[in-house]
Amino acid sequence: MEIIKVKLINSINWITSRRNHLFLIACLLIHAVYAVVFHMIGIGFLTALNFCSCCFYFFYLFILQDASEKSMLSAYFEILLFSVLNELALGSEYGFFLYIFGMSATIFYMLPSYMNKRFFYQSFGIVLVICLEAVVKLAGVPFPWIGEMAKPYQPAIFLANIGITASIVLASAFLYTQEIETVWDSLNYKINHDTLTGLYNRRYLEHKIRHMDHLQDEFVITMMDIDFFKKVNDTYGHDAGDIVLAKVAACLMEAATEDNLAVRWGGEEFILFFPNTKCEQAYTTVENVRKQVENMVIQAGEQKIHVTITGGIAEGFPGGNYETVIKRADDNLYIGKQKGRNQVIM
Repeated sequence: MEIIKVKLINSINWITSRRNHLFLIACLLIHAVYAVVFHMIGIGFLTALNFCSCCFYFFYLFILQDASEKSMLSAYFEILLFSVLNELALGSEYGFFLYIFGMSATIFYMLPSYMNKRFFYQSFGIVLVICLEAVVKLAGVPFPWIGEMAKPYQPAIFLANIGITASIVLASAFLYTQEIETVWDSLNYKINHDTLTGLYNRRYLEHKIRHMDHLQDEFVITMMDIDFFKKVNDTYGHDAGDIVLAKVAACLMEAATEDNLAVRWGGEEFILFFPNTKCEQAYTTVENVRKQVENMVIQAGEQKIHVTITGGIAEGFPGGNYETVIKRADDNLYIGKQKGRNQVIM
């Protein structure tokens, strides 16, 4: 099931990243089909109109190879013009006016950078279709014989236009929703995580502790610090320092279970938060992390760097002040530093 979900997400991302190309290709195919249909019916004007539209999209896709928002705007006005001419030639019962409505909705997805101008284009399309329908209903179509030639195919053409328009609108709405959710997820991630290490940040930990109503037993906070980290930066450079931070963070992330939190508190300081856990249990986990870091060789360019960490553990209880617990963990960390570093104090 997870594999199917991943494939679905990858497919949506692939479509989203190529949405403009796919839209232009869809327009090209639709016009090509209508060119054939009207040619078979024997309506030369509409055959030529759809052929010109095919050339328009072929030019953008294969000559200019341009699928930018500018091309989307050009496609928007091509569809408006195409709809108007078909409406005047055949009348409203064939449903070509639906494309104007469809594109008026879809333009919000196709032209994200145009912002407020999208409202102008949408309003223009809506006003256009209202005026167009008024003209057709009040004055009639200028060339009624064209509609008579296509009359046997009217239900099929109308249903096809409904299906095509609905498909484009639904696809655009679906992909737009997916993009919004992706942006929202990315924003939430950036708000709650440290960019360099991928660990949770200080803000998230404080929020999580304040809202942990399920805490029934004591909790443990472990404050950890990379020993002589300033020396790493001074000796190997800040880029190497970032690599060290990321590698140590990976050890913490690996040690954190589903319930525990690995947090970058700030600088070279980290926290492991253990809800509903006793000090002895947390100590075993943190000591394993300390040994893992001690035995780790960190490759930074041509340099091989060895670092150690010192940790301080403190226990808290439901309803207590978590800031006091963090302070005690920090005090124990300081004791570990005084005792020679590379150890865990509780």
